Amino acid sequence: MKLLTTLILLISFTNFAQTWTKEELAKANTLAKVADLTEVEKEAVMYINLARMYPKKFVEIEVKKYEPPSDAYVKLLEDSPYIESLIDELNELEPLAPFVYDEALQEFASCFAAEQGASGYMGHKRKKCAAGNYAECCAYDMATGKHIAFQLLIDHGVPSLGHRINCLNPEYSKVGISVADHAKANVCAVLDMY
Repeated sequence: MKLLTTLILLISFTNFAQTWTKEELAKANTLAKVADLTEVEKEAVMYINLARMYPKKFVEIEVKKYEPPSDAYVKLLEDSPYIESLIDELNELEPLAPFVYDEALQEFASCFAAEQGASGYMGHKRKKCAAGNYAECCAYDMATGKHIAFQLLIDHGVPSLGHRINCLNPEYSKVGISVADHAKANVCAVLDMY
């Protein structure tokens, strides 16, 4: 009986104390050595990669413990069916390969983040920046990479779940990302992928 109790406590503690290993974080941080990217940009892709590579573990370590960046966002996400659908989707998802850096996608993302930032525009319609054959995600008013990743993965208020679909699409393996100051939303992030 004592052995059974010890095993139950050990299993409970192991589940409670679950964290990312250094190896998992290193594998997910595929943009770590890209010199031209900021830490926020690298972190955003790393968190999306963690969701892609370790979907069930991501639910336990990140989604269930996610703390939004502001009280307003906390209220927005309170009892959000989008969080529940993200949990369901990740629990069904087979592990995917991580995104890796692509210079051409980086140019598309950098141009559009700068264009949006200067104009205050929010959306996907480009004016001066070239368009290409890629999927695109835009996030606004999130200052950390983790919050950018969560805004795209939760995709609250987006009935199509287009950002989440792009982030978790097994057909996509390459990414470019740019985070810029934004005239209306403080910060914008653009991720282009194929």
